[in-house]
Order: sequence, then structure tokens, then C-alpha cells
Amino acid sequence: MKPVTGLARGSGVRRGRRAGAGRVPGRTVAPPHASPSSSSSSNAAVVVPGDTVLVAGATGGVGQILTKKLVERGYVVRALSRSFSKSMELLGTHPNLTHVEADITRPETLVDGVRGCRAVCCTTGTTAFPTLRWLGKNDPDTNTWVGTRNLVDACREGKECGRFVFVSSAGVKRYDAGPPYSILNAFGVLVAKEKAETYLANSGMPYTIVRPGRLTDAPYTSYDLNTLMKGESGERREVNLSLEEELDGETSRAAVAESCVQSLVHAFMENETFSIESVLGEGPETSDEEWASRLRAMRM
Repeated sequence: MKPVTGLARGSGVRRGRRAGAGRVPGRTVAPPHASPSSSSSSNAAVVVPGDTVLVAGATGGVGQILTKKLVERGYVVRALSRSFSKSMELLGTHPNLTHVEADITRPETLVDGVRGCRAVCCTTGTTAFPTLRWLGKNDPDTNTWVGTRNLVDACREGKECGRFVFVSSAGVKRYDAGPPYSILNAFGVLVAKEKAETYLANSGMPYTIVRPGRLTDAPYTSYDLNTLMKGESGERREVNLSLEEELDGETSRAAVAESCVQSLVHAFMENETFSIESVLGEGPETSDEEWASRLRAMRM
């Protein structure tokens, strides 16, 4: 199936599997007292400027860009990270920006952060292979799976969140099919992301899941080849979008961040899971209309 790009708008694309479809036994966990049929659609709506949005992982590469984009659009943003001082250093101050020091692996620290939030964007993550970043409960299973589950639970208990956007990864449905994703998943990072996806999809909260390929462009906060080589998207400002878990190309951090914004802007992106990669072309940039055109074509 050919993915949708800005150069092929309106082309027919069949709907892919929802998050959690075709689950592997023993690798997915459903939240207690929740099911896909209990989705709280009555709480879902477009998230508009002036609404409060929590960005978890705000000091990461995608998180920094997303936080700044939301502030520029007029949202009231809570930048959640483990270090208040680091958040202040990287993101600065703004009347619409609050720095929240919390740890997603410790659920008791999340209650105040999510209270009153209309939306939550989870951009947290860690390295796929063992590094010093794994110290302090920052391995993939604890950070990505347990941490995301804690954040989802905090939002469900607060009953105010109208959209939960989760940045996942390409390969979450293909790590058993050989390289490159079997290698990337050697220490379980894709299994952790898959479990987090499924938990969110079964939580009953309105959600959007974004699956980018290997991330390019500054800020370089991860420990991978693109960071070492300072990988850049260059002229690749267009995006391929697909409901299938099939894209393998690199993805600009800016494109991922903007796709999160657009997932909040457009109500029809509720309960959607899609893949994204950067390709040659001018791209939609920050135009709501251009993004809407591409996202609608993807869903046809």
C-alpha cells in the first residue's frame, strides 16, 4: 500500500489496523475497568489555544520543539521533566509556560501536573541500548511502558483530559520480522512502546498515536547514529503519512512535533494511530489546512 504524501493528496488509502489490533499474547495489557468500547468521546473535542496542555518529556528533542510550538500558538503549557532547572535552561520563561518537576515512573508525582489539563502529549523515551541514561529507572520497560501507563492512569483519574497524544516509534509491529527492528528491539524498547500503545488505546481516553522513523535534526538529545552524525532532513520537509505500520524513513523532529500539534487541532484525529516519515518537498510546514488535507487523505 502506498502511503499518502502531500504530492498524492486524495489518493485512496485503505484504513490500517488500530493500535492494539493483531496483538501478540502476553505482550499487551489492558487498563483495569476499561475497554475500547468505553471510550469517553463526550470528553473529546478540538483542543484550542487557551487550553492547558501538558508535555511530558519536555526537555527531550521532540518535547522542546513541541513545547515551543504550543506556546507560540497560545496554549497554556506545562513542561514536565525530571529537572526543573534543566527545563528552565532549555525552554526559558513565558507567561503561558509552567515548568513541572515530576517523574513518570513515580505516579504520585503526576497528580498535580495533569490536574486541569485539556490534553497531554507524551514524548518521553530513553535509549534502545544500554547506556548511562538507563540509570535511575530509565530503561525502556520502566520509562516507556510503566511511565506511560502511569501517565495514562493519572489522566483517567483526573477525568479532564480530552486528548492523549503518544509519540511511539516505527517498528512496533515488525520487531519479530528481522532487521532492522529486531536489532532495535534487542533490549525490548519496541515491546515497551507496543505495550504502552495498547494500554492507551484500551484506556477509554481519546488518543492519537504517532509513529515516527529514526529522528533527525536538532536538538540532538538522544544517543544514536543520527545524533553522532548530526543527521538533518535538509530539503525533506514533506511528509509521508500512513495508517499502516509500514514506513521506514527518517523523520524530522520538527515534523513529529507539528504532527502532535495537528493531532490536537483536528477533532477527526481522535483515536487514530499513524506513521510519519520526512521526504523531499516543501511540506505542510505549520499550516492547519495543509495538514488537514494530508491527514484526511490518509484516512480515506
